[in-house]
Amino acid sequence: MSKPVVIIPSIRTIEADRIAAIPEDVDIFVVDDSDGNIKPSRDRMTVFTYADQREVMGKDYDLIPHKTAACRNFAFYYIYKHTDHDLIITLDDDVFCPPDFMSAYSAIGTTREFPNVEVDGWYNTIDFMGVRGDGGREIYPRGFPYWLRSPLEKRFGTATGRLVCIMGLWTNVLDYDGLDKYLFEDYRSLHHEAKLVEPLLTVGTPKCPTKFSFCAMNFAFHRDMLPAAYQMPMDREIAPGYPIWRFDDIWAGYVIEALVHKRGGADVIGIGNPVGTHLKEGNLVREVHGEHYGHLMSPYFYDMIETGVAAIAPGSYAAMYQDLFGTLSANFTKIADDLRCPELYRGYFRETFERLHRWAVLFDREDSSSERRSAVG
Repeated sequence: MSKPVVIIPSIRTIEADRIAAIPEDVDIFVVDDSDGNIKPSRDRMTVFTYADQREVMGKDYDLIPHKTAACRNFAFYYIYKHTDHDLIITLDDDVFCPPDFMSAYSAIGTTREFPNVEVDGWYNTIDFMGVRGDGGREIYPRGFPYWLRSPLEKRFGTATGRLVCIMGLWTNVLDYDGLDKYLFEDYRSLHHEAKLVEPLLTVGTPKCPTKFSFCAMNFAFHRDMLPAAYQMPMDREIAPGYPIWRFDDIWAGYVIEALVHKRGGADVIGIGNPVGTHLKEGNLVREVHGEHYGHLMSPYFYDMIETGVAAIAPGSYAAMYQDLFGTLSANFTKIADDLRCPELYRGYFRETFERLHRWAVLFDREDSSSERRSAVG
């Protein structure tokens, strides 16, 4: 039987009614990004302040992004070092959990045949939810590449493997790019129901490694994936007056999906239940502002990741993550030159890849979940 933990990054006290579907005996770790303003709102809730984070991370404290939901990375490392949880669930503080929240995620770690979809490109998770725009047109989630926004053939079948990650979904305020919400009324509409194609659908295979827009608002994964779940730091300007934001989870998800398929079919990744209720709309101007360079830089990021993944061997997620970013760091100039990456983007990519390699070496390269659980249990 799995031992779950729920991670919530936040700057405010967690509303107890939003997480009432999580049983009282489940540990909840709140990563406090307010520097001390959050108080526990129920039993078995632990709040980690900046001081707690510094104590645990030591000289590697700078690896934890702040003033962003990517601060959840701290809890990933804390769990690896200090607990024996093997089902890691992470949730934003503005999501209302449905009654099946825990049971839907209990499929993590099981090995069997699952429904599957292959697309030569990216799979549209908004379409998967049965949501269409005005006149029945296809509309797209945040992070879905604009250059792929045309009808793509979907091939449905099955895939067998260990389910290592599920991205849950949400109703009400859906997750769109700020530019789309600014331009189009149908992107601003609320959707109170979701009609999923399947309760759980795995995406891609090693033969056809389909990607999808990965949102960290509501997802879960097996303990083995802790090293690879790192959410990208978005803590600098790319050009004067232009920060990068809102791609921390999109880019992290691309890496996760690429590594799952690199394992040659041993593991699968899925989307589907649980479907939470997203309660709050973001600041539209800030979203458009922060997403601008993310869209411009994404093709180079994806090509760099694919180059690195092609150069490494299949292995544990810890080993692959370490090798991937070791390769990209050691060969950065050649890879960037080959891809004709603009000089303006290179500082961010180079520093981020070095940072991710530092993160990776904090973890044992071998799959050692059972041994660590015995050691800390």
